[in-house]
Amino acid sequence: MGVIISNRDFFTIDKTGLLRPLIFCSPDKDLKDKAISLNVLLAERLVAVKPNRRTMRMEQCFQQVLNTLTEGVVIKDFDVMFNPEYEVDILRIMIAQYKIKPFDLIWPGKYQEGKLIYAEEGYSDYKVYEIDKYDVTCVI
Repeated sequence: MGVIISNRDFFTIDKTGLLRPLIFCSPDKDLKDKAISLNVLLAERLVAVKPNRRTMRMEQCFQQVLNTLTEGVVIKDFDVMFNPEYEVDILRIMIAQYKIKPFDLIWPGKYQEGKLIYAEEGYSDYKVYEIDKYDVTCVI
């Protein structure tokens, strides 16, 4: 289901009508500079929620933050979502919210062999997402 394209090929495809989030795994400096950091904005929303309800409210908090941004924005620094206590599927949330308000994102981890990886193996926030299980386009 997921698609992987090279950074070079990205500039040759027609992005009109693309109905899935673009995930940039190796963004250039210009893209990084124009991207909006979400950590503080999202953490401010989450801190207002009782700790035992944050997992259930994560998607709603993300949506509230996203609603304050312009359509088509590139987001970065959403590491707060990877807190292992929240037990959420970040890519599922991103895909669902993309359908409401399109955006692209800079992956805060690495890409390796068809997988998006966050953190290092052995750490509690370590996550691996197999791209072919999600409706996303990864630009590597």
